[in-house]
Amino acid sequence: MSRLGIKVALIDDSSVIRNSIHEIITIWGYDVILEAVNGEDFFSRLTTANAPDICITDLNMPVMDGFETIKMLREKWPAIKVIAFSITGNRREEERALLLGAHAFVSKSGSILELQTSLQKMKQTTPF
Repeated sequence: MSRLGIKVALIDDSSVIRNSIHEIITIWGYDVILEAVNGEDFFSRLTTANAPDICITDLNMPVMDGFETIKMLREKWPAIKVIAFSITGNRREEERALLLGAHAFVSKSGSILELQTSLQKMKQTTPF
């Protein structure tokens, strides 16, 4: 598949999840430019030179969770689109993430096609 020119950051405390999503979305044509184990790790590495177009963040992580990460991204980096990514699929968690400013919510226990659909919708609605 050809490269889309869309830069993605992955934030998840599970290296298995990060590595798997990295491989899959790379096949889909996205460029994973930044990976982190939690929000604090992500913000310590984030610069204007490596800012992603889209950030996929787990919600339940130690140190700085996805909710705090989403809030800070919306305040300090509003151009970055955010996909909240959680194993629970809990409706309350989804609503909270969207209220904080996530652009989409994808359950890790659902089909990987849900993530692909969310990424495609962001690609269609934002000129990267």
